[in-house]
Amino acid sequence: MGLASVSEPVVLHQPASPQMLSPPRPRLVMNPPLISVITPTFNSGAKIAVTVASVLSQGKGLYEFLVIDGGSTDGTLAHLRAQGPALRYLSEPDEGIYDAMNKGIRLTSGKFLYFLGAGDRLLPGVLEAVAAEIRKLPCQGQTSQPTLLYGNVDWYSRPYDGRFNRLKLLRYNICHQAIFYQRSVFARLGFYNTKYPSLADWEFNIRCFNDRGIRKRYIPLRIANYDEPGKSATTPDPAFWAELSRLRRQQHGVSIAWLMDIQFPPSDPGGGQGRTLKMDEAVWRSYQAGSHIPLQCKITLLKQNCSAKTICLVVCSMCGLSFARFKQILAFGVALKRMIFRQRREHRL
Repeated sequence: MGLASVSEPVVLHQPASPQMLSPPRPRLVMNPPLISVITPTFNSGAKIAVTVASVLSQGKGLYEFLVIDGGSTDGTLAHLRAQGPALRYLSEPDEGIYDAMNKGIRLTSGKFLYFLGAGDRLLPGVLEAVAAEIRKLPCQGQTSQPTLLYGNVDWYSRPYDGRFNRLKLLRYNICHQAIFYQRSVFARLGFYNTKYPSLADWEFNIRCFNDRGIRKRYIPLRIANYDEPGKSATTPDPAFWAELSRLRRQQHGVSIAWLMDIQFPPSDPGGGQGRTLKMDEAVWRSYQAGSHIPLQCKITLLKQNCSAKTICLVVCSMCGLSFARFKQILAFGVALKRMIFRQRREHRL
C-alpha cells in the first residue's frame, strides 16, 4: 500500500459494512486545483496506461490526478510506477469501485471532482474547455450553489446522451465519465452508497436531480471515450433495480412506473407477445385512470412492437382526447372492420 511521493504508508479507515458514507470536515488546502481527476482500478493491466496518458496530456495547472487501485496483482502497478512523480496512486484492498471513488474524494482537494474509469480516455484539451465553463458559473465561492456539470461521452461511436431531466434519469443514467461534481455536492448529499455494487453513481445522480438546491448544467461537450462494456453492464445490481422501481412509482405513479419497467427492463427478456400484452394493459390502465403519460413515453411506445389498440390509444392521448372518446373511436374502428370483412365475404359468395 503506498501513495506515490509519500514515504510512509497511508492508513485509511475502512467501514465495517457497505454504507452511504458522510463526507469528512473540509480540509484547508492552499490554492487547491480546479479539478480532481480520480481513477478507480483493479487488475486493469495495460488499459490503465491509455487512461493515464489521456489525463497527463491535458493542460497543466488545471487538475490533480489520483489513481485508487484495489490491490492489483497483474501489471497495473507497473504501469503506474512507470509514470514516476507525474502520477499519485494508492494501492490497497477495497470494497469495490465506489469504495475506491469515496476514498478518492477524501484524498483530493480539487473544487470539482471527475471520475474516469480504467480504459476510458479524456478527449484532447477537454479539461481546458470544462474549466472555461466552470468560470462562467455565478458566485464560485464557498457559499455558491452546489453545481453538477455534465456533457457527453463517445459510446459505441456516438455521443451519449444529451440533456437530462428527472424523467429521463429514471430511464437511463448519465455516464460518470461525463460529469464534473462540485465538491460541495458531496458535502450536501454524502458519498456513493456502497450497497449498490455497480450502479451507485446512478443512484447518486438521481439524488442530485431530486435536490432543487443543486444546480444541474448541461454543457454540449464531448468529454471522454467510454470503454464499453463497463462494470455496470457486466455486474448485476438487484438492490438498485428494486430501488429504481420504487422511485419510479413514487415520482410518476404505478402505471407510469409499470410502463418504464416494461420499456427499460433490467435485463432483456427478448420481448415477445407477453411483453406486448403487458404494455397494452399498462397503457390502457394509465389512460383510463387519467394519468399523465409523458410525451417522451408516448413517442417511445410508438416505436415499440405494440398492438394496433395501443397505437390508437397513444395517438388519441397525444391529440388530447379523453378515454371515453378513445373507446368510441375504437368501437367505430371495430364496427368498420367487421363491416368491411362482411362485405368482402358477401362479394366472394
